[in-house]
Amino acid sequence: MVQATAQQEEIAAQMKKIKVMLMVGALFAAVGYLLVGSALFFELTQFHPLLDEFFATQTNHSLAGGGPERTSAALNAQLATIHQWPSTLLWLKLGGIAHILTGIFVVLAAIVRALSMMPIRLGSLMQETMGATQGSSHEGAAPADD
Repeated sequence: MVQATAQQEEIAAQMKKIKVMLMVGALFAAVGYLLVGSALFFELTQFHPLLDEFFATQTNHSLAGGGPERTSAALNAQLATIHQWPSTLLWLKLGGIAHILTGIFVVLAAIVRALSMMPIRLGSLMQETMGATQGSSHEGAAPADD
């Protein structure tokens, strides 16, 4: 009975570790979704209005800075602001996807760990059941007599 209790405690400790892995995976995925969501939010609320304003006010220039009066301070300020956003958005999107994939990997590792524990848990339950039935059966009674 002492061996079964120790095995149950070991199984419970393993289950706690699996739960922690699942929580860490969920946390990584949540952070990833927040990063991707913020990238989309910033793209729609900050970056696209900058582009719209640029194309409305600078009709003779391209985003690359070509056109007449390329030394205009207003033009250079707008272009500098616009050119900052793509790298920020890329960082947010790629960082978010990386966090989501890391979360998925950790959760899959927890699932594999739980599945590899199933034979141990099944053996433990079978030992408990066998111990309970052996303790309750009558001395000298044949199995068919139960």
